[in-house]
Amino acid sequence: MSAAPDLATRPGTQPAPGQPPGWRHDFGVLFDRVRARSFSRGGLVATVVQPLLFYAIFYCTFAGMLDERGIGFGRFVTATVLVQALMFVAIGSATELSADRTSGVFARLLTSPVDMRAMSLAHLTVVALQGLLCTVVITLTGHLAGFRFDRGALAALGFVVVAVAFAVALSLATATIALRIGNAEALSAVLHLPYLPLLVLSTGFVEAGLFPGWLQPIVAASPVSGVIDTLRALSTAQLTWSATLPGLAWLVGLIALFSWTTTAAFRKVAIR
Repeated sequence: MSAAPDLATRPGTQPAPGQPPGWRHDFGVLFDRVRARSFSRGGLVATVVQPLLFYAIFYCTFAGMLDERGIGFGRFVTATVLVQALMFVAIGSATELSADRTSGVFARLLTSPVDMRAMSLAHLTVVALQGLLCTVVITLTGHLAGFRFDRGALAALGFVVVAVAFAVALSLATATIALRIGNAEALSAVLHLPYLPLLVLSTGFVEAGLFPGWLQPIVAASPVSGVIDTLRALSTAQLTWSATLPGLAWLVGLIALFSWTTTAAFRKVAIR
């Protein structure tokens, strides 16, 4: 893990003599550091190659079955693969955040004149860029399998915004966990444990009505179901407020809740 950057050496961002660096300077340096790590060769494998591999596996598994039921694979599964990829983006960002904490990077930054708001903003900006990249790659791949935007450019833009917002919401949730759990092995277990149940107990692969009766309310109320249904609605001609409101409400609620919990967790780390 590389050490924290020297916040006074970024070209073109030096403050005037006698003045401390501003938050824009700090954000630029920290953003460059996080971006370089997240968009490295290994980072791109997790962001691009892994989702494409899952898309291929799901195509081999579900395409024939869905075709028999008159359901287009690209229409139905693209949103699911995208949500799954965004989950991995959030898990990866939390793992990197935890590595910074345990390697001493946090300690160095906390003892330097850094505006700590710049750290969280840089982290979330990189997550948003990763979410955008995932969305573009998976959408283009889905186009080969029949995925389309039937309601034009505005609905397509809404699709991208919802996907990126979901990545940010998840990264805030996982950041809260990463800031509260110091052990790397325990963190990995906690981050990966809810991933599969949340994805399986959703409308990602089957409609809520096909689950056992006692599970149907849980599946219908799941935030993952809400976001997947919103993404599907934004890509079809059947776009309605009733189809998108649950997912949008979940996004607003999750971002508000985990913005608060992440801020509280960070403050707790900072005063130790």
